[in-house]
Amino acid sequence: MSTTRIDLIRHGEPEGGNVFRGRTDHALTELGRWQFAERVRRFDSRWTRIISSPLSRCHSAAEQLASARNLPLLCDERWAEIDYGDWENRDVSEVMAEYADDSRRLWADPLNFCAPNGEPVPQLQQRVGAAWQELLNDHRGEHLLLVSHGGVMRVLAQQLLSLAPEAMNRLAIPYAGLLRFKIDHSEYQGKEQVWVSLEGMDGSVLRPDDQEAV
Repeated sequence: MSTTRIDLIRHGEPEGGNVFRGRTDHALTELGRWQFAERVRRFDSRWTRIISSPLSRCHSAAEQLASARNLPLLCDERWAEIDYGDWENRDVSEVMAEYADDSRRLWADPLNFCAPNGEPVPQLQQRVGAAWQELLNDHRGEHLLLVSHGGVMRVLAQQLLSLAPEAMNRLAIPYAGLLRFKIDHSEYQGKEQVWVSLEGMDGSVLRPDDQEAV
């Protein structure tokens, strides 16, 4: 038996306010850079490599960490956030008022949701699932750090833990939130068996003025 661990961390707070920020490439705020560094400090591990979404709110922090620790960094488009199409970079409250029926579907029936001219959730599932399987195939036995997005992390958790689709939106993943998955690889009657468990989760909101004593 061998074990792979993959830590998924969401980017910190980006610029731009409360908007539908899918492929919109906002940089991190000063707070966002601090949030990422603080979460890494709390869950510091001997990662063997870092994988990142290409969007700058993820890649900038991942690149800085990889450089500081002399770790290989892989940038993979498949770990980018969902494309919100016509909703991109628009204020969330305005969109939800203008597209009331569509926005309700986002929360009530996420697997059948697609923003106008955006990316369907099943397509997001497919690309994220393929990227995940490739990580397991190529980096078995390693401890990886994956820097990505809230939507990506919710979709992946729903798939790996066999959650009800609507449970995705009940999974709180604040800026720099973290999920740690443990993957045990074994063999039974000549066939590979893969067992996935959620080994750790930190959904606390990070603010410089109320740091936990850890």
